[in-house]
Amino acid sequence: MCFRRFYSNMKLRCLRPEDDENVELVNRVSLHDRDNGSVPAGPSTGTIHPQQGYAIDGLRNRFKLTYNIQLPSEHAYLGKLERVECLERFEPGSIHRIPVSSHHSIVYPGETIPLILTNSLLDFDGRYESSRIGLVFWEHSRQKRILGVVCQVCEKDVRESVIVLKTIAQQRFELVPQRDGALTRSVQRDGRAHYYAEVKILPEVLLPDPLASFCTSNMVKINNIAKNRLLAAQSSVWPKFVYDQYGSNEVLYKVRRFLEFLQIESVPTADPVMLSFWLARNIPLSETDRKELFFSNSVLSRMLLVNNILDYTCAFCCKKCDRRIANYVDMFAMSKQGVSSSYCNPSGFIHETLTVYRVVPKTARTTTKPSTDFSWFPGYSWQIAVCNACNNHIGWKFAATKRNYKPKKFYGLCGKSIRVASDRKVDDVDPGQHSGGGGGANPISNLRLTKT
Repeated sequence: MCFRRFYSNMKLRCLRPEDDENVELVNRVSLHDRDNGSVPAGPSTGTIHPQQGYAIDGLRNRFKLTYNIQLPSEHAYLGKLERVECLERFEPGSIHRIPVSSHHSIVYPGETIPLILTNSLLDFDGRYESSRIGLVFWEHSRQKRILGVVCQVCEKDVRESVIVLKTIAQQRFELVPQRDGALTRSVQRDGRAHYYAEVKILPEVLLPDPLASFCTSNMVKINNIAKNRLLAAQSSVWPKFVYDQYGSNEVLYKVRRFLEFLQIESVPTADPVMLSFWLARNIPLSETDRKELFFSNSVLSRMLLVNNILDYTCAFCCKKCDRRIANYVDMFAMSKQGVSSSYCNPSGFIHETLTVYRVVPKTARTTTKPSTDFSWFPGYSWQIAVCNACNNHIGWKFAATKRNYKPKKFYGLCGKSIRVASDRKVDDVDPGQHSGGGGGANPISNLRLTKT
């Protein structure tokens, strides 16, 4: 099955009669085209037949946001902040002493991280102020190695009892043990402990195409990359398909379709290193896969792991009772950062939040009244959402406070409270054979992502 047909069918299966916006769109498009005689009349159930190609443009309008996705990434709820001059990146392999703070989840380079600190952590030694802070992932160690990420402060504001920061994660690091074996040091100032550590900046290994060494000057003149690789493979020991298994061309093809599905345009596709981290943030991953991607120094290894993950569908389940809360096909990007971003509550706790259009019916309920205070999405009110089965906090329900905003409502799932569950590997099967109901299997289950 070709990618075009796959994603067209997938979007069609995503439409559910219980969604008021979907029903309105289906009826409007159906009546318009039926009156013009461009397509045959569809069934009276309010659904669209997969062969009715007229619905594709209508579906694009359904998934097109009217909300400015730039707003959430600005973290305006933090208030007015003062810009800080950015510093140059550290050299890979170099060792530096920086203030550190523990963090409960893995953060990938390129992500914007808001911080509200109850003490002046940046003034950690009393002699000078640092504009960098290290987030350490104590809960995600590997073979006694403790890793973290250097965050560059880009905006800040010092208030009465807290310091508010907006930072950008830049480089991965590993904690370097001191002579006595300790990983961190503390300095007591004003009755509070400030922690710092020696960190070693980890490299980002970008391997060249193994077929590049077989390319002759005549091949370089040919603009067709695929033809160049084929000619180069004929001069090597192994056939071309062997080299393709260790290349990123296949995963990039899948990624383009994934981005088309999410309607995301602002992606660092020109930088392979940042693209690998962007995919790690926005493709649903299990805790094991998240660690594997972060600990790998090889960009190619990350891309090959992403390539394997894209061959599976997934669901989002409650960590406490394992009940399915939302489906893969309901993800969308409410922020320019992608489908998953980090936001900070007034207490300073950072929530990694995944945005979905809806949850599975009767799986979640709200427990608070709508509020716009400290809203992560300007123009939307929020309510705390809990699992219907076990009352575990799973995230928030957001509702538009302005009439022209779309979506009118959506959910932000808390990364700390949900688990990514992989469904079976997708096969090349007609999607019409599977149920698209909210409580059933994923609508794109058993659909293999293959090129034709």
